[in-house]
Amino acid sequence: MATRNLPQQEFVYRFPDKVFSHVPGAHSGTALGSGDRFAGFADLFDYPDPRRLDIRASLRQQAADVTQQSQQRWLVKRYQQRASVTLWLMSDISQSMTVSSVNHERLAKLAHMIAHSAIGIGDRFAMTAFDSEWRQDMTIMPTRQRSMPTFAAERLMGAAKPKAAGAAGLTQATDLINSKRAMIFLASDFCFDLSLLEQSLRKLSQYTVIPIVWRHDDVDHFPSHAGWAETRDAETGQRHSVWMRPSIKKRWQQQMEDHFSQLSACFMRYRIRPLYVEGDITPQQLTEYFYAMKNS
Repeated sequence: MATRNLPQQEFVYRFPDKVFSHVPGAHSGTALGSGDRFAGFADLFDYPDPRRLDIRASLRQQAADVTQQSQQRWLVKRYQQRASVTLWLMSDISQSMTVSSVNHERLAKLAHMIAHSAIGIGDRFAMTAFDSEWRQDMTIMPTRQRSMPTFAAERLMGAAKPKAAGAAGLTQATDLINSKRAMIFLASDFCFDLSLLEQSLRKLSQYTVIPIVWRHDDVDHFPSHAGWAETRDAETGQRHSVWMRPSIKKRWQQQMEDHFSQLSACFMRYRIRPLYVEGDITPQQLTEYFYAMKNS
């Protein structure tokens, strides 16, 4: 895939809470400044900004307060300044993410979309990845560089193979995030020990986490009749010959359903709503996700 030819797709999002930050951005902030949300009146001598002088409010205040008839108070309007946040992408690049419907190309497209959407409205973009360990070579610290969408996509497309099986690097990757206000896109198939996820979500409890769950459909592709079938472990790559029977297929399907039921319960404990996807994720899916978050 030619990363430089990727379409500049973007989705609409807003941080769910007010942001305490003096860096201008697109999200509702708590600091006063040059914003567009009215925050009340103040005395002109406390905030000398005659451009925002409100003569009507000043005269109304003087008429209502009989104790200040001899002294004129001039009032100016104050506004809340919009603030910026950081969008982090944490990508699972373990072996299981390179098979079935998930691969580095889809992760690269997601990184390009998130970076383009964030930098386009004045937010910062950052990225890290994990497999059996934290992938320092995939890490990009918060930035607003316009070339970052393409750069991040190229990094993921050129990712080296994991040195070992597993996703233990997830807990190490979470230690890297130190932004005061951040939205974290956690992209994975989550086919690993959920105790790692529990530990990581506890560390990320102060942030807004958006899990993007890619579901595998390998079991559905097994034949329904009895016969020899060759299987390959998604993490280790080891191949096994199995005498496939309907009962084995049914048991594997049940194990997969049980795993995702436990995954959903884990997210519910932390009041996190995951986004389940198959194939490429679209800007419409992410926009609808944030729209539902706003109205929930």
